[in-house]
Amino acid sequence: MKELLRDSLACPVCSQSFTTQNDRLVCQGCAYSVPVEAGKPIFTRPPQNLIPSEKIERRADTGTPWRQANWKFLQQQISRLDADTLFLDVGAGRGDFASLFQNRPYLALDIYPYPEVDFVCDLTQCIPLRRGHFGAVVLMNVLEHVYDSRGFFGALAQLLKPGGALIVAIPFMVKIHQAPVDFVRYTEFALEQLGKEHGLQIETLEGYYDPISLLGEGINNLRWSVLPDVRGPRHYLGRALLYGIQGLAKGMSAVLGPGQSVSPQGMRSKAPVGYQVVYRRPVKE
Repeated sequence: MKELLRDSLACPVCSQSFTTQNDRLVCQGCAYSVPVEAGKPIFTRPPQNLIPSEKIERRADTGTPWRQANWKFLQQQISRLDADTLFLDVGAGRGDFASLFQNRPYLALDIYPYPEVDFVCDLTQCIPLRRGHFGAVVLMNVLEHVYDSRGFFGALAQLLKPGGALIVAIPFMVKIHQAPVDFVRYTEFALEQLGKEHGLQIETLEGYYDPISLLGEGINNLRWSVLPDVRGPRHYLGRALLYGIQGLAKGMSAVLGPGQSVSPQGMRSKAPVGYQVVYRRPVKE
C-alpha cells in the first residue's frame, strides 16, 4: 500500500489512524476494520448493478470533443498548482486522466476495484479520509452519477485544505450514459449555489459550447430512434434528408472548428455541452 495513502486515511468512525493486521486495516482507536484486497483497502462493496468500465487509452486528442475539452481544462488547472499539491481523483475509474498527474502526489479512488485505483469507497456511505488534507480534489464527469450529489459534494469540500481546489467537470446537454446510474444535470446557477452551500468560492466557471456536437446527438436520435418507426416512402425520404444533414454538419464542423470553453455570462444560447468549474476553499473561514 502506498505510504501516501496510509497517511491520508482516517477511520470513518473515530478519525484515528489505521494499522495493518492480517490483510486488514484496523483502526487504532475503535478497532473498526476493512479488508485489503490486491493491496487496495475496500471500504465499501461495489453496487450490484454496476457494469465495470473497459480500459480505453485516453490522450489529449482522443474521445469526444467534450472529453478533449476536459483534458485541456484539467491539464491547465494542474499546471497552476504547486508541485507538492496532493491530488485526490474521485471516481478515477480506469485512470482516464492519470497520466496528467505524473510526478505529482496523487491518489485515485473509485467505487469499483479497478487496477488503476488506490482504494475503493463510496463517499456517500463513509469517509475514510483526513479532513482538510488535500490540496486538490478532482471530479471529472462523476457528479452526475451520484444520487445524493449535494451530500457528496459537501463531503468533498470537507477534504480540502484551506486554499485547496475542487476541480469539476459535469455534462449538461449530454445524453443519459452509464445507465442506470446517471441521475442529475446542474445549471450554472445550481453550480454556483452548490459552492456557496458548502463554503466554497468559485474561481472559474466555464461552459463548453459546441453546437455541432449537439447537432450530432440529434442526428443519432433521428437515425436510431425515429426513422426505424417510419414506414414507406417517408422512411426513404427521411433517410436521404438525414444523410444530407450529416454532410452539412461535417462541413460546418470543418469550417467552424471545435467548440469553445467560455464563461456562460453573456452567452445568448444557454445550451452548453457541459460545465467546467474550479471551486476554492477560503484560506480564512
